[in-house]
Amino acid sequence: MNGPEVLPFAANLYRVPLEEGYFLVDAGLPWEARKLLSLLQEPPRLLFLTHHHLDHAGGARALWERFGLPVLAHPQEWPYLTGEKPRPPLPIPLLGRRLANLAPPLPKEALAPAEEGMEVSGWRVVHLPGHTLGQVGLFREGLLLAGDALRGKGLPPRFINEDHALAQRTVRKILELGAERVYLGHGGPLSRAEVEALARRMGV
Repeated sequence: MNGPEVLPFAANLYRVPLEEGYFLVDAGLPWEARKLLSLLQEPPRLLFLTHHHLDHAGGARALWERFGLPVLAHPQEWPYLTGEKPRPPLPIPLLGRRLANLAPPLPKEALAPAEEGMEVSGWRVVHLPGHTLGQVGLFREGLLLAGDALRGKGLPPRFINEDHALAQRTVRKILELGAERVYLGHGGPLSRAEVEALARRMGV
């Protein structure tokens, strides 16, 4: 199976082909939305959000307003996406809380659930908690779209993971899935051997 097309924004976004059309994984920063919309010649069938962080979900409102598409995310992420709950502050003195919450909120009616075991256009939803508690990915035929479950050849820094121990256990889950190639929000993709090496280093 061919991998998805990478759209390199502040975070990697992915255009996933379907028999007819495509769907989009993640939506970039809010101020990248104009550039993203200019790239999308035809509307995506849906937007799948791996997690609520600004660099992955910030453009979701603009996509929803333009295309009226369903926005799939794990229900644990919904309060951050709708603005009911503030996102945790970014590690930037004084401005961290404000910057983390610059994304225009999504209305609740825009959202649809993406939970462990559900199917999305032939891909299986996998819960990959740790970086955020509701982070999800998509798995199909050995390919995993993993959001920020991994970063580079390791984990995201401890100070931006909601539960670092859980993030470490998620590395083992990725291997148990049978993932052979892992597409990341930052860096990557990684081979199974690289994920196995990380699991050994962490002792999970």
